[in-house]
Amino acid sequence: MTASSTSSLSRTEPTIREEIRAIAKLSAPISLAQVALVAMGLVDTAILGRESVDDLAAAGLARSVGFAALSFGLGIAAALEPLAAQAIGARQPNRAWKAQTSAFAAIAIAWPLMVLGSLASTFLLPRFGVEATVVDRARLFLLGQAPGQLLFLAFLVAKTFLQAHGNTSPALVATGAANVVNFIACQLFVRGDDALRSLHLPPIGLPKLGAFGAGCSSSVASLALFGVVWMAARRFRPTDVSDAGPTSHGPSSDEVGVRQVLAVGLPIGFQMLAEIGVFSMCALHAGEFGARAESAHQIALGLASFTFMGALGVSAGTAVRVGLAVGEGRSPRRIGLVGIGVGAGVQLFGALIFTFFPEFLAARFSQDPAVIRLGGQLLYIAAIFQLFDGMQAVAGGALRGVGDVHAAFLLNVFSHWCVGYPIALALAYGSGDLSRYNPSKYIAILLHTHDGLGVRGLWIGLTAGLVTVALTMSGRFLVLSRRTIARL
Repeated sequence: MTASSTSSLSRTEPTIREEIRAIAKLSAPISLAQVALVAMGLVDTAILGRESVDDLAAAGLARSVGFAALSFGLGIAAALEPLAAQAIGARQPNRAWKAQTSAFAAIAIAWPLMVLGSLASTFLLPRFGVEATVVDRARLFLLGQAPGQLLFLAFLVAKTFLQAHGNTSPALVATGAANVVNFIACQLFVRGDDALRSLHLPPIGLPKLGAFGAGCSSSVASLALFGVVWMAARRFRPTDVSDAGPTSHGPSSDEVGVRQVLAVGLPIGFQMLAEIGVFSMCALHAGEFGARAESAHQIALGLASFTFMGALGVSAGTAVRVGLAVGEGRSPRRIGLVGIGVGAGVQLFGALIFTFFPEFLAARFSQDPAVIRLGGQLLYIAAIFQLFDGMQAVAGGALRGVGDVHAAFLLNVFSHWCVGYPIALALAYGSGDLSRYNPSKYIAILLHTHDGLGVRGLWIGLTAGLVTVALTMSGRFLVLSRRTIARL
């Protein structure tokens, strides 16, 4: 990185009100698009949940392990937030375009490894007491979803490139179209002829494919996702391939190779793996408490992920605004702090909904009274961590915007694996059933939880990790933004 110049590209600092408006204008469409993405998973959950508890549990486990393996691809796509935004801020559109091209190449290289990794991880499921039937169906879901993973990552790359240009509407259109495609495909693939009968149409011999059908419908929907955003991204291809320009500053070369994308993206991927991994591990532990506990866990996690999309949109918007400021040679401090406040405010909505309507929400996804009751209890816990979840998401976006990706990874590892995960195991199993999970046994003794709280204990531990990472990453940005930020 080279130091940012503050000469001709310096800008007058926006007021707090202006910055809130700018972040909101950029974040709102991103948040809606993210909500639409999670809605696809909720639709799958609702359709599977009314067909089979085992298929629902299998799809939930498969999403958890698959998403963990996908984290490196997500990091590669997220690398465009600083690379493209800083290049656009420095008036180097060719550099942004070439960063996108290299990101496509990087995910194509990483995709086979991610698919193999997700399938290999299913062989660990029996060690966590997951039933063989559920494991087999989880593998089928991953096979059906495999083509869609590549298309989904390509969608994220193109979407992030468009966001750096302030063009967020194509992603919103894409997710809307994909939801329609996913709903139709999931109904047909999962329910077979029953879906046709419900529409008073004659059966044509469609089989019920269960979890495998849900995975296939995800792949079909991902094709729609990528197609729409790629057509929009192509319009931003610069005509002059050597446009460093006299007004640009920072790196003089337009070249952004795969190696540079990986240098930024892999630490982001490891950071995401640290967070996704702890949630995936807790999903595996939830499976030890039975299919109903796993189903309740997946329902609560799906709803918490739904509300989290608002904060994720603010995070992406803040990353872009911070990156543009760094590219222009301005301080990103105010932008980051305003974004963190907005992210926490957005999450307040989810906290209130989960507090007042927990079992009502859980009942939308299952007809099993035990699943509904336990799902409602987990949503109560989720209500507690909503504000901190918003803070940590946006603080992470602000750090990505300035290119500080290594510290964010270390803080996530410490918060989730050194704080949250041990507490989760201690509270879930208690001191009486933790011989396999030392030293959490001693934490359980200190917390006086001999019998354990089951899946509820897992969620309390996850909350502790989120609170820790929110405070530490926000503090990191405060310290970092005191000085001039160097551009990637």
